[in-house]
Amino acid sequence: MKSLLIKSAIASGIVLSLATVTRPVMAASFSVTIENAGVQNANLSNLVNAHVETFDGETQGYSSTGFQWNEGAKNIGSYQNTLVVNADQYGGAGGKDKYFDVDTNRSGNGQKVSTLNLQSPQSYFGLWWSAGDANNVMTFLSQGQTVFSMTTADVVSYIANLPNKDSYYGNPNSTFKNQNTGEPYAFINIYDVGGTFDQIQFTNVGGTGFESDNHTIATGYKSITGDVVTTVPESSSVLGVLAIGFVGATSVMTRRVKKNSVLQLS
Repeated sequence: MKSLLIKSAIASGIVLSLATVTRPVMAASFSVTIENAGVQNANLSNLVNAHVETFDGETQGYSSTGFQWNEGAKNIGSYQNTLVVNADQYGGAGGKDKYFDVDTNRSGNGQKVSTLNLQSPQSYFGLWWSAGDANNVMTFLSQGQTVFSMTTADVVSYIANLPNKDSYYGNPNSTFKNQNTGEPYAFINIYDVGGTFDQIQFTNVGGTGFESDNHTIATGYKSITGDVVTTVPESSSVLGVLAIGFVGATSVMTRRVKKNSVLQLS
């Protein structure tokens, strides 16, 4: 038995070493914030080289090939596997024009993930997140490697604990005022501190939608604005690897299966 424990410990140590060495290069940290209730645009005065996609000029409906994000003659990037919807109670900044969605039911094509490929590295992304629920996921990649992944469950939980939480619920625009009061509406900022990303994947888990508008990118920013929902330092990814390795060793020694909830940056 003693020999088995020693071997297990050694094996776990090797796994930990390999995992730490081979993990993707990570950004220093990511900070997620939300703006005040009713805000539907990024704070552009705080951003450097900012660009905004409103989706108003895009064709309504689902497209597997997506569309190019252009500003005049400049190509900002391209979207793939997209669904563009006319404004309704669930989305459309200002209560008009169009918005972006990831919705299996609406697309009719089993759409679960949409991708934004950027022409150059960015350090900020913001979006007006409407008809929010806990099933939305955003994954940020740099040169094909995941540097950060977040679920909107954290945002839902944060808003639910605010003293003015009611001001975030229901469509804030006059056209659809106070419709869909069971879901929050907020502008979310995601800051990559000390690193960059060049691709974003939008995923919706389950049968709900991932409605958003005014996608905003920037190569830099002057400060982190808004109310901080969460900050994820690079060290969290290392701790996640160590925790998993430790639990793995423990489960071998005790011969019991244990379930974990560990925050990982893939």
